[in-house]
This record gives sequence, C-alpha cells and structure tokens, in this order.
Amino acid sequence: MVPLALVLALTHASTPGLPGISEDDSEDIRILVGRGEGTLLVGGSGLQISVGGRWSQLEGSELRVSCSLAGLRLPGIPDAPGLAVLRAIGPLRVGSSELRGSLEVRCQGRRWLAINVLPLEEYLVAVLGGEMPPTFPAQALEAQAVAARSYALHRKVEAMQQGLLYHLDSTVLSQVYGGMAREDGRTRAAVEATRGEVLAYGMLPVEAYFHASCGGRTETGAAALGRDEPYLVSVSCPGARRSPYAHWTVRVTPAELGRLARPLVGSGEVTGLRVVSRTATGRARTLQLSTTEGLRTVAATQLRAALGYVRLPSLWFDVHGTDGVLVFEGQGAGHGAGLCQWGARVLAEEGQGYREILAHYYPGTELRKIY
Repeated sequence: MVPLALVLALTHASTPGLPGISEDDSEDIRILVGRGEGTLLVGGSGLQISVGGRWSQLEGSELRVSCSLAGLRLPGIPDAPGLAVLRAIGPLRVGSSELRGSLEVRCQGRRWLAINVLPLEEYLVAVLGGEMPPTFPAQALEAQAVAARSYALHRKVEAMQQGLLYHLDSTVLSQVYGGMAREDGRTRAAVEATRGEVLAYGMLPVEAYFHASCGGRTETGAAALGRDEPYLVSVSCPGARRSPYAHWTVRVTPAELGRLARPLVGSGEVTGLRVVSRTATGRARTLQLSTTEGLRTVAATQLRAALGYVRLPSLWFDVHGTDGVLVFEGQGAGHGAGLCQWGARVLAEEGQGYREILAHYYPGTELRKIY
C-alpha cells in the first residue's frame, strides 16, 4: 500500500525515456485513445514531431503514421524507432477527436498505440462531459469531478507501479473520454471548484466507481465488479427511481440471444432463460440457459456483456418468455456500485453539497486536497 503522502510524489514523477514528458508535466495523465493496424492520421496547426528526443517542424498540417516490424513508418524519416511524440499549436486532431496535450504513437509489431498525454485537470473537464450531463446541478457535477479524479489517480498509481505505457483508456472500461468535444463551461467550473481534491481510504485515492442509475439501491463492489472495497457498499438511493431508467423493458428473441451469446450457449439453440441466483440487493447473479443441447449456467455479467451494456442496461431484472420472445423487465443502468449519478442529481436538487453526496455513496472515505 502506498501512503497518500507518497501518491503526490509518485504521480508527479516524470516518466523516464518518454520524449515530451518532463518534470514540468507534473500532473499529466496518459490516456489510450486508439490502437490498430494500417494508417493513423494526426493533424494540427504547426504540427511538430519528436523522434529520438529531438523536435522538428513538419511541413503541412497532417501526418500519416503506420507501423511495421522495423518500427514507425514516417514520411521523410527513415529508420524511425517505435516511438514518436506529436504536438501542435492548439489541439491535435486524431481521427474525429480534438485533443489537448501531446500524442505518443508507439509500435507493437504492426499495431500502433495512440496515447494522449495531457494535464489531469484538463482530462477531467472532458471526462465529466462524457460521463454526466452538464445540465445536472453544480453540486452533482462537483461530486462527479472528485470521483473521476480519485479513480484516475488510483489507476495512475497502479499503472506506474506495474510499468504500463498508459494509465487509462478512453472507453467505458475506464472513464469515457472524448477530448475537447466533451468539454463544457459547467464541467470546467466543477473541476476548478474541486481542484486537487480526492477521496482517500487507507492512505490511497479510492477506486471511486460510478454509474448512471442504481434503480433505488447501489450494489456492493464485490458483487458488481469483484472489488471488495470497504467503501463500495450498498446504500439506499430513492432518488434513482426518478431517473429515466426507473423501469425498462427489453425484448430479445432466442435466436438473437443464441447468436450474440454463442460462446455461452454452445452449439445448441436457446429455448429459455431464468434467473437462478441473485445478489443481496436483488440483481441477477447467475442465469440458467435452456438449450437444445441441455442446461447451461452462466454468470449474469457475461450475458450482459454479450448482449451489450446499452441493450441490457443493468442486472436488476426479471425475465420471462412471451410469444416466443424473452422479455427482460428491469430497473437502473450500469453496474450499480459507487456513486449513482441520477441519485446524486436528486440529492443536489434537495440541497446537499458535493461533500455530503460523496460521503453518502462512499462511506468511510475522507475528502483530501493533495495539490
């Protein structure tokens, strides 16, 4: 366990051997924004590149980068190693996104990794816009800002200890990050109002998970995510019942379920589905699939992943068959652990501040300002 007093020093340390990263970049976060084969197109005004630690000005406002087994393929730069750093005057364009900071392009065989390196607080402004509607009350946005900062720093410490190339990715598997398009004056105000504030437990920034709507009661971290943390406990959240996810219905044909969940179903055809066990909060834990090849018991989390997290909003559901269709009737959206965003909205509307909101969803934690 890393003492909180050392977290600041650890996360402010420069990363050796990475061009473009210096001791002045003390609050940077490293976000994987893409990976693939073929050509990566990067653009920006006054585009510059660093290969081997030396910066040079590029002609034009676009650069096409690809990878081979020999390293990077860069126009006009023969025998490039497997790492280049790009920066511009103003935002960088990577695909359809505009990004602050710099971009590292690294080769792993013929595949490239695109890693956006930018100040943590700037990252959070965009994360808030991707994770919570900017129209939510200011106190709910500020609670979300602290949760997102705590989660990011927790992941950063873990990644640095493990020697990973990046700290988080840009998807729902970490925190949704869409670059400058997700920034908003209200999300920036929430980040600035809470600058440097994190939730701590046991001298570490906490894994401050969050989700859209719990349906009325949050789930434990152990049941939802396999993370048995003392602050990820189940708490009452009546406000979530006022969310758009208070009740939902999803219809899936057995043939579609068999197609989407083939690794779970096997070679047979689906003939039925039922919940066989639930968590203490009532969410589905295990399911029994009836197929023409027999019965199969699967984890509810596996089935949700197969159907899609948007298609099946949560695991708090009942399922029954009607006219040859499987009907899921449920409540809530997301895994259910930690901060419930719609519940936080209601608490803010009722006059609670972000500190009270955080204390409700992460009991036993301490709000600390570390920079």
